[in-house]
Amino acid sequence: MTITVSSFDAALKQLYSDKNVASTTLKNRPLLGTIGKSEGFGGRNQPIINAFGDGQGRSASFAKAQANISSAQISDFLLTRVSNYSIARVTGEAAEASKGDKVAFLSGMKTAIDGAMNVLANNLETQLFRSGTGTMAVVGTIATGAPFSSLTLSEQEDIVNFEVNQKLVFSDLDPGVTRSATALVVKAVNRSTGFIEFVETASGTIAANNCALNTAAVANGDFIYTEGDTTSTTSVASTSSTCISGLAAWVPAAAPSSGESFFGVDRSVDSRMYGQTLNGSSLALEDSLITGASMSARIGGAPDICFINHVQMRALISALGAKKEYGSVNATTHKGQVADIGYRSVAVQGDNGVVHIVAANKCQPEIGWMLEKSSWTLHTLGPATKFLMLDGQRILRTSSDDSYEVRLGFRGNCAVTKPMHNVHIQLPAV
Repeated sequence: MTITVSSFDAALKQLYSDKNVASTTLKNRPLLGTIGKSEGFGGRNQPIINAFGDGQGRSASFAKAQANISSAQISDFLLTRVSNYSIARVTGEAAEASKGDKVAFLSGMKTAIDGAMNVLANNLETQLFRSGTGTMAVVGTIATGAPFSSLTLSEQEDIVNFEVNQKLVFSDLDPGVTRSATALVVKAVNRSTGFIEFVETASGTIAANNCALNTAAVANGDFIYTEGDTTSTTSVASTSSTCISGLAAWVPAAAPSSGESFFGVDRSVDSRMYGQTLNGSSLALEDSLITGASMSARIGGAPDICFINHVQMRALISALGAKKEYGSVNATTHKGQVADIGYRSVAVQGDNGVVHIVAANKCQPEIGWMLEKSSWTLHTLGPATKFLMLDGQRILRTSSDDSYEVRLGFRGNCAVTKPMHNVHIQLPAV
């Protein structure tokens, strides 16, 4: 039996049905799983309408009421798309070796595609929590002895964003100019300590296609990015977002500056356009969550889900003791709720109903996101994770290499219609 590219296309179509892709990408990724989804993000941009103020024209005096009429306050965020890619490849030798054995080749291809899909989905989950600049973590301390090839993260829990062979760049600003145009390649990761080691030669120097942390002038406090997720080395820092504008972009820790444009809108005129913040670092963990829910409720919000890191969830469960109540939240696709994919939660009573506290490993370790789930949508051009195949071919022959390639991608962005109903909570250190 001769194996052809076309013979695998039909098999891959069955293997990666909408249901199977949802199971692969949404499981264990609660923010990506629960956020609302719309797959019709075509055109140049997507207007996101936010009515943040009622028109004025009220007074005990009829004449003053009439004289003081003003229009309703409406902002029009012009949401633009960002792209994200993940590529799977199977060598030509593997294809030839399995000639006559369709199952063997298909198994190899599926393993490669599943890996690429996991990498893409993991990164989408990370981006949804962050501001759009591409930063994944911050350098804590750098090894002081030569060859300066290792570092420890400032937040140990951020280690979930790193993998062996990942290429990283660094900047002292976020967003900012990268320290070096040459990326460092991850050699080893210790997930218990937040330790990352980079590739080096047997002589103790960094390999020719890498650069030592000291040579690259990497410093404590630097921001870390995957190569390609931020600007290259230039003389001027870029303020544009290359990644998804997630929770930290729409509900920032500090009020936006006057004149600062966010999808074409100056949000500084009214906090209803950038949400609420709570410094709960001096409060008990449960109190900070209850206070955050109450802050949303006082201006008409009905928060129903809150994301915290696993390290905070451990502390919450321990603090609640026998008082804790468990619940669950289901994932959703653009078609609606997914019955067989859910996320365990701890239920906390808020002013306007129960809030499901959900642990997410990509959530910032000391931030809680108190959200009104119905106000958030992930707008995409087609499925969030999809095969890039305008020519109808899922499998491509690589022009510059003896291999077969499958390209996966994301095109879209995240938006919220009622920022003020959502609260950015600084949690107590654990």
